[in-house]
Amino acid sequence: PVTVQNPRRNGSPTVVNVPNGFEALTVDVNSDRSIAVFGGVIQNGARSAYLELDISNPLNPRVVTMEVVSGQGRGRITGIASAGQDIFYVFDDDSSSIGHARIQQSLLEDSELKDILSRVE
Repeated sequence: PVTVQNPRRNGSPTVVNVPNGFEALTVDVNSDRSIAVFGGVIQNGARSAYLELDISNPLNPRVVTMEVVSGQGRGRITGIASAGQDIFYVFDDDSSSIGHARIQQSLLEDSELKDILSRVE
C-alpha cells in the first residue's frame, strides 16, 4: 500500500487504496497537474503498469487510473516522467523506445477501478 503522512505532526499515516498487487518501482510528481505517477509491475512482475494518483489534497490522495503497458515493452518500467498532460516511461529492455500516454482528467469511481483490476488479474 501507499501511505502518506504530515511530516510536521505525529499520528497515523493515511493508507491509499491502490490496486492489489501493484508494486511501484519509480515515481514522478507533476506539480502543475497535482498528479503523482508511479511506474511498476503487477501480477508478480509479469506485466508493467503505471498508476496515477490525484494529489491535489496531498494528505488524502486518490487513484485516478491504472494502465497496463506490458505489451509496449519487453521488460519492466524502470523510469517514468510527466510534464503537462503527458506521461513518458522506459523499460529495462535496453531498447531506446519511450512509451507515451496522456494524463487522465477525472478520478475513477470505485466500480471503475474494480473493473480495471478484474481485467488485469
